[in-house]
Amino acid sequence: MILLCQMVHFILFASVSGGCVTRLFKDSYFQGGNIATVFTPSAKYCQVVCTHHPRCLLFTFMAESSAEDPTQWFTCVLKDSVTEILPRVNMTGAISGYSFKQCPHQLSACHRDVYMDLDMKGMNYNGSIAKNVRECQERCTNDIHCHFFTYAAKDFPSVEHRNICLLKYTQTGTPTKITKLRYVASGFSLKSCALSNLACIRDIFPSTVFADNNIDSVLAPDAFVCQRICTHHPSCLFFTFFSQEWPKESQRNLCLLKTSESGLPSTRIKKSKALSGFSLQTCRHSIPVFCHSSFYHDTDFLGEELDIVDVKGHEACQKMCTDVIRCQFFTYSPPQESCHEKKGKCYLKLSSNGSPTKILHGRGGISGYTLRLCKMDNECTTKIKPRIVGGTASVQGEWPWQVTLHVISPIQRHLCGGSIIGNQWILTAAHCFYGIESPKILRVYSGIVNQSEIKEGSSFFGVQEIIIHDQYEMAESGYDIALLKLETTINYTDSQRPICLPSKGDRNVIYTDCWVTGWGYRKLRDKIQNTLQKAKIPLVSNEECQTRYRGHKITNKMICAGYKEGGKDACKVRGCSPPSERLQIRMFDTF
Repeated sequence: MILLCQMVHFILFASVSGGCVTRLFKDSYFQGGNIATVFTPSAKYCQVVCTHHPRCLLFTFMAESSAEDPTQWFTCVLKDSVTEILPRVNMTGAISGYSFKQCPHQLSACHRDVYMDLDMKGMNYNGSIAKNVRECQERCTNDIHCHFFTYAAKDFPSVEHRNICLLKYTQTGTPTKITKLRYVASGFSLKSCALSNLACIRDIFPSTVFADNNIDSVLAPDAFVCQRICTHHPSCLFFTFFSQEWPKESQRNLCLLKTSESGLPSTRIKKSKALSGFSLQTCRHSIPVFCHSSFYHDTDFLGEELDIVDVKGHEACQKMCTDVIRCQFFTYSPPQESCHEKKGKCYLKLSSNGSPTKILHGRGGISGYTLRLCKMDNECTTKIKPRIVGGTASVQGEWPWQVTLHVISPIQRHLCGGSIIGNQWILTAAHCFYGIESPKILRVYSGIVNQSEIKEGSSFFGVQEIIIHDQYEMAESGYDIALLKLETTINYTDSQRPICLPSKGDRNVIYTDCWVTGWGYRKLRDKIQNTLQKAKIPLVSNEECQTRYRGHKITNKMICAGYKEGGKDACKVRGCSPPSERLQIRMFDTF
């Protein structure tokens, strides 16, 4: 009996089925279930790696001095369990915890920490002098290949290595080894924090094959999923996808992940039924986790079966997959017409890499992916949906923060555009409310691409309050911003969600272009457009803007954008007052 009581104190069973668990268990080790071992500088980063691994549910991190053998220090052991339960035993120096797959607000791969006196080993491919560790981290963030770095401080014993910033990479994106070393600091690239200044190419190019080295290959139902997989692969810079119409049957739905020394494709080959594109890792928006809400009809995903459940419809099947933590994707088999139950079979599945092992067409199934990792998108986003080159007008979900503000008196019409910045707040322009005496005559419509979608019975948000900047006088004098407080809160979906406001870290970033969206005029004295318009326009320095707007004072509260020779600008998209005949650069207030 005494022995049994002692056993209870040091053997516990850990289950991941109870939802989000953020607690870390010190001096604890999960027994069994090992699927991979990597090196990480902390338990916190080990948890990040576990969260983004397709199979990892639990982990154990071996901290410094956790074992007599220093080569075991800083190992991160990723674990899985068919039963979702593993025994936890006492072990000095070990730290154990759970994946954040169940935690909607903890899914970001962004990791800003810098680790003093740690040398993270990898392939050193670039060494140069840096003023400090932050400059070294910024250099890594803006280098296409860099995964992590080590910086030698001014007190480093070797004089020739002082203030040297070493950029490093590995095939896995994690160090091959971590050792203690005084007067150095190590950290990771901040690309996953949306802080890279590298070019971002979102477009997907049809009838194009990138002829570069393949570093990996997976199966995907379309080019957008292939692009998302490439984005989250540590070494993938661009990809080629063979569609289901590709001539060679064995290569259909194949997603080829690629890289090159220059970071760009060396050769582009024109081939029908192939599509190619780039990783979105360098884009200045919140890097999305692997989330795809689409359904793929007449498509079966093959993989290891977890369970078969009777459900009503493919949406219920997707929800079932989302609720089962080990499920990665599913196939729903609709019921036969003669079946009275009206329930079909929901096949919950997984694989070693999170992608189907085979994709079959023409068998009547409806397939898709878990939405568990989509829950992160309840937060703000500046995500811009990738598009196939050749598209012109905006599409559903491309600008989910965009709203159309209508006035209903004397007749209902589009008044201005605006942006969702919170679940009860819209940011718009102050000049829109000239002559508007009450918020009661305003309506806000979200998730709208075409004005013709708005009917008499369309749902809308009433406006409770209009808050105009207290220093606003006229549009040209600045402070042309206003807030609308809605009467009810917005339920975030794929088509309506907030945009991220600029962070403190964005203050020193130099941008070259911006996107402007709205239902404005496509030419002066034209009519309002039915379909949401978009225009990419170059930013202009305030100094140059001032020389062109000598009659106005350009302040640091404004930004200027437009083409010197005329053309696309925010007036024509948004519907502001006509610019001068000579000047095609427009002033805008900063938010």
